[in-house]
Amino acid sequence: MERLTYDDDLFLRMECVLGVPVVNQIVWRFDRPVALDALQSMWGLLATGPIDRSVRRTRVPGARDSWTAARTPADPIAVGSPIARDAVDTWIENEAAVRLDPIDGPAWRLSATAVESGGMIVSLVGSHVVGDGGALTSAAAAALSGRAVPDDFRRVGLDNSGSEAALSGADIADGLGRIGAALSGAARAVGVTAVDAVRARRSPASAAEPSTPDAADTQADHSRVIIAPAEGPWVPSTVVVDCPAADWSAAAANKGGSSNSLLVAVVLGILTGSGRISTRDRVRVALPVSTRTSGDRRANATSGVSIHVDPGATYRDDLGGIRASSKQAFSAQADRRVTTTFELLKPLMQLLPDAIVAKLAASGSAPLCLCSNLGTRGLALRTIGGVDATSVAMRSITQNTDVALLRRTGGGVSAWWNESGERATLCVTGLDPDRFPSKEHLRGLVEAEYGRWGLTPEFW
Repeated sequence: MERLTYDDDLFLRMECVLGVPVVNQIVWRFDRPVALDALQSMWGLLATGPIDRSVRRTRVPGARDSWTAARTPADPIAVGSPIARDAVDTWIENEAAVRLDPIDGPAWRLSATAVESGGMIVSLVGSHVVGDGGALTSAAAAALSGRAVPDDFRRVGLDNSGSEAALSGADIADGLGRIGAALSGAARAVGVTAVDAVRARRSPASAAEPSTPDAADTQADHSRVIIAPAEGPWVPSTVVVDCPAADWSAAAANKGGSSNSLLVAVVLGILTGSGRISTRDRVRVALPVSTRTSGDRRANATSGVSIHVDPGATYRDDLGGIRASSKQAFSAQADRRVTTTFELLKPLMQLLPDAIVAKLAASGSAPLCLCSNLGTRGLALRTIGGVDATSVAMRSITQNTDVALLRRTGGGVSAWWNESGERATLCVTGLDPDRFPSKEHLRGLVEAEYGRWGLTPEFW
């Protein structure tokens, strides 16, 4: 029996308790049609792969939910009527809004439609509960190579065919074990916190170092004009933009940076252009990191690090600072000898009842600046049925959002970047309904920032 991890449980609670499901989406853009039998073959392999699963809820306090084979098969591949070129954005957004169910199924959907001016758009969406972005892309890449199971996302532990008594017994044993793990983790966390406090008192540098607040803490200082309605549903604006991968690399190298540091700089520029931050702010940037390994059994295997970009916007002339900070943060995250207080408290947090989770979530916040660099992952996804995509886009989407939720959680910009051969593709989502009130406004900010770096944007 395979149990949900803390991260799996987090996304399940977001859907079941908070009513805001998170889904991952991959979109392929082709300049000529893809054969239907190739798409059906892809669907068939995905249907026997690791994303085709369901959550089995447990009634035993303390016990973790477990995975089982999908209760409801995924719907057959949906092939829509041809759409106009200017309707591609809307079609992609509609696919991202599809209702998925990680408990009763189906938890994923594959769809495609022809574009009247030529070509085709293909979309794969999957519940974040059954797999993070790395899991979804691994499953898709394996299917496109003729395999159902990727090397780094194993389909195991889905057979819960035992008797109810046996399953209940396993749940009781798991519950007792998790209570012990939670108590042990909490005790260790208290110890770590105490040691850190003593070290901080003994460090003269910590007392002398000036404190510069993050932009997230000073955003109230910036004037805000309420543009979005006071309440009601609100879908955050998203744009997808391509440019030659060689141009992106050259722009980064010209300022002493990498593809990743240029991504951070571009997103900071979009935030600055929106008025959400100014060049006087010290900004915290969240950088997701995949921890997926060969033979991995986890649905969600993503961690993250943060860096701080100092005031002054000096990165516009020199990306070296962002590059060095990112490298240092990635190295620290990879040092598995370091156990954070957060990691120690995960067993305890997974034990919390839904009612407490809902109260804690009321004070939760979203990242001001999130930059997810998926590297060359798009290259393994590029070809379907012998036809190469002109570009591949990847992103995560929170469904059922409204104006009040977005304002309360304080998100700024989330971005996902990847290469798929000759193309570099960026998906940008503006989570602030007042700073990014429309797709057209966000597109203008992206276009201006690309121009600053000598890049020519090609919008989807």
